Amino acid sequence: AFNIVVIGQTGVGASSLINMITGTSHAPISTDVSPCTKTFTAYDFAFNGRAFRLIDCPGFGPSKSTTSAITKSLRELDSQFGIDLIVNCLRGTRGDASAGVENYAAIRSAVSEDVPIVAVITSLERYNEGMDQWWTRNEADLKARRMVFADHACVTTLEPASTSDPKIKTRIVESQKATKDLILRNCCMERSGSLGVVPPRRHPRR
Repeated sequence: AFNIVVIGQTGVGASSLINMITGTSHAPISTDVSPCTKTFTAYDFAFNGRAFRLIDCPGFGPSKSTTSAITKSLRELDSQFGIDLIVNCLRGTRGDASAGVENYAAIRSAVSEDVPIVAVITSLERYNEGMDQWWTRNEADLKARRMVFADHACVTTLEPASTSDPKIKTRIVESQKATKDLILRNCCMERSGSLGVVPPRRHPRR
């Protein structure tokens, strides 16, 4: 299976994203600022004939000790089992931009340089333009903050049963497809990098 770590600031919707991808409600979610995910938890699923393991990570918070513990765990996970992809969830309503910068730097420092980090922008259910327009308008700002991502998807992680708005329901379906396509592109296909075409990153499996 491909190992995919899903990570972000507490409350950004990482666990909701996992539930949306897998089509289950196994990953616990929270609507407040307290982390609902306390430990690294793996969820296996398959699509398009391939096996994946989504690893739900505790959310970053204001505590530097929490960041240090997450960074250490990421480093150990990559060393022992290999990480094929990191999905860094960022809230589309921006929130604390400086926290996002610090979180990105912590993630990048914890894993090998050839581990791709992709961005999933959440909370775009009511964005007044097409969801992907968020990226068009904000990519340059992210790069200016030295947050450089291999790829991205702009989504809502709302559950279909939570809304009767047809526009939002359409965005939920679009989000499921966009996220799965993002995973396939970055785990299973060759990527173009600074050194030319980069094959999918694979590790010995245990």
